[in-house]
Amino acid sequence: MPSQKFAFLAYLAGLAAWFVPLGIQMVLFPWLVAVVLRMDAFAVGVAQTAIMAPSLLFLPLGGSVADRGNPRRLLLFYHLVYAAPPLALALVLWAGGLSYPLLIAYALAAGAIGAFAVPTRDALLPTVAGNVGLPRAVALVTALQFGGQLIGIACASLADQTGAVPLLLLQSVLVLLGTAAVWRLPDPPPHPPAENRSFWRSMAEGVAAAAKSDQIWPVLLLTFGVGVFYVGPFMAVLPLAVRDHYHGGAADLAYANLAFWAATIIASIAFATLARRLTLRGRLIGYAITTGAVVLGLLATLPFIRPSPRLQKIVLIWFDANTSSAAGQKLCLNSIRRPG
Repeated sequence: MPSQKFAFLAYLAGLAAWFVPLGIQMVLFPWLVAVVLRMDAFAVGVAQTAIMAPSLLFLPLGGSVADRGNPRRLLLFYHLVYAAPPLALALVLWAGGLSYPLLIAYALAAGAIGAFAVPTRDALLPTVAGNVGLPRAVALVTALQFGGQLIGIACASLADQTGAVPLLLLQSVLVLLGTAAVWRLPDPPPHPPAENRSFWRSMAEGVAAAAKSDQIWPVLLLTFGVGVFYVGPFMAVLPLAVRDHYHGGAADLAYANLAFWAATIIASIAFATLARRLTLRGRLIGYAITTGAVVLGLLATLPFIRPSPRLQKIVLIWFDANTSSAAGQKLCLNSIRRPG
């Protein structure tokens, strides 16, 4: 059995082998849909929905499966399966057969596998944290997730020069290398016997409990609004703005993604540090969301803005927009943990 320190390092290695490819996918997929195939706005929105929608169903289901099975073996299986979609897409691209339905199939497969993997990996963290301590382990894992995505985004910025095939092969190779790290993880202790309850019944009870809570339902409503009005424009509108109004490619999409995640990191760190000192968190949430709404209004002027150098202002505007969005979400979560 590996030592606790080695087990945690292997966990981090497997995490990096998952999130660097995820960062590549975050740029490469909308680039293929919007820039290479030049699909219209509706098609771009459907494609981005296809890659995110599986989480709605399979994320809680994946948690249920992880609770009933062996998370290490499940995660090993997910790594092996997750390498298949980019490999298959690379082979089709190499043969010159890229099509929109193929990208939708890729999105559904990758999104579903990723949704199962997230709670499974989280279930292993208490087992490998050991002497590191769970709070510190969570902080390191979060930092590595963001860092891995940023590295992947930087790699994907080269798609205009290299094409998609090398990057898709890199995705598959990295995910497969992650299996070596997952293989070295210890098995978690067996789960205690639990009542065999219906998954859908558990979901319904959770929703009902949240609806009755004066602290939880407003947070869920605000989080839903942020998903619709912030994440929606970022996933669908921004790639179209980069393509149609700035004639940009993979590098410009990468700059926008880097701004988005840099703002998320900065806001998360700032409010994690300041949350203990803040009062009247509900009012601050309102300020953050209002600021974000103003910035979204500025985004509506994109067809009339001609930044110099190219894309400079759109990156800075979206940086500010996501800062306020992430700030509001962080405040929301703190308002649940510490009522005020």
